[in-house]
Amino acid sequence: MLSTYPVAATANNWLHECLCAMICSIHENIDAGSEPPGWPDIIPVVHRGTLRTRRGLRDRLNTYKLATEALTEQERQNVLQILVDQNKIEQLLACTHNCGTINELPAGIRETIKSLFSFGFDLLTDFGVRDTLYSEVYNALPENICPFCGCEFFDSPDPDAPNEDLDHYLPKVSYPFAAANLRNLVPMGHKCNSKYKLRQDVLRDDHGTRCRAIDPYGEQNISISLDNSQPFAGSDGVTPDWDIQFIPDGEEASTWDRVFKISTRYKRDILNTSFKSWLRGFSSWCLSDGVDLDTDAALIDAIDRYTVYWSSMGLRDRAFLKAAAFRMLKNQCEVGNERLIRLFKDVVIGF
Repeated sequence: MLSTYPVAATANNWLHECLCAMICSIHENIDAGSEPPGWPDIIPVVHRGTLRTRRGLRDRLNTYKLATEALTEQERQNVLQILVDQNKIEQLLACTHNCGTINELPAGIRETIKSLFSFGFDLLTDFGVRDTLYSEVYNALPENICPFCGCEFFDSPDPDAPNEDLDHYLPKVSYPFAAANLRNLVPMGHKCNSKYKLRQDVLRDDHGTRCRAIDPYGEQNISISLDNSQPFAGSDGVTPDWDIQFIPDGEEASTWDRVFKISTRYKRDILNTSFKSWLRGFSSWCLSDGVDLDTDAALIDAIDRYTVYWSSMGLRDRAFLKAAAFRMLKNQCEVGNERLIRLFKDVVIGF
């Protein structure tokens, strides 16, 4: 992930907190041998006026109560523990905590939990919580671009425009108790969400092994290096054979790459298809700026200044990849890659 979101955007998490509080009340009363409070008394007082007319929530909560009453005391304890564990999002992503999935819940209560928390997720739209989350994230971004890929533009949070996809970072099919938790809900570009991530589990690799993942509301950003790429080694004999490296290159970066197919997308959709046009862009910049490339040193200086320019552009126009590419090319020219130096001069002269 190329940049992260402010955790303050998740502060308006009252609906998720209400759901958890009502479930805990049901469990506590059943375990004590008493009848759980009825509707709307079971709703926390501060939000009772807001939720009391939501009959769909009332009915699903009552179904949950009936399903919970049919469980053994040990099963109820396990359910409550999974509720707590699935919402330790920060610790789960850091791989310092574990949680059970839906498959470890009693079979008779699984659909009830999915229905209740999915309904809670839908209510986020009704109460404007989803819009608020998206607006705060959008306004905090340096550029209105999806930081999961650095390519897709986010639409403005205008009331008349649809928001971007709100992804369940821990998929709700496996972690239903986190389905309405804002800490688990992440604005994401349509391609990243609907074509690549889908229902993939960021907590486990393809073999089911626990792994660390980037926290979208954390502080870890990944940058891209192309320094080890090989000029002229691509399939067309001109384009480099791209070697994409992540900085820092840890397990979090590997998970990001696996889930969102970052290396594949960058090579296939951007680097291979854009390289020649990027060279023409450099040529145009040299000509418009009156850059004289009569010596190798002058060429290297021009590439360096061009790299600095694109480095300052952030994610706009895939600038972070363009800057990484020209940084690699500059390094190659500095070590005396005569074929590459000749290519640059031929491109500028022939433009």
